[in-house]
Amino acid sequence: MASAEGGDKYRSFLHGDGEKNTVWRHGAPPNYDLVNKLFEEERTKEWPEGSLEEKVQRLLKSWEMEMVHKVRPEDQKSVHPRNYSASTNGET
Repeated sequence: MASAEGGDKYRSFLHGDGEKNTVWRHGAPPNYDLVNKLFEEERTKEWPEGSLEEKVQRLLKSWEMEMVHKVRPEDQKSVHPRNYSASTNGET
């Protein structure tokens, strides 16, 4: 996963050179400052940096951000767009 330099500390693939051509659903990357603040205040466990739990937490937050906010599948980096499929209520 990418580092959080200059970006979100819980989500990868949100800012940086790799995202300069990304097509965002609302025209720009989302701002998670308030969400992150609430998360930090309400969480019951803080995982050690680099632990499996911290990596899974970061992966899930990155995946959710990409699925909701990135328009083109080729802009998504947490999954391989050609090998990824999703199903809702048994429908793909």
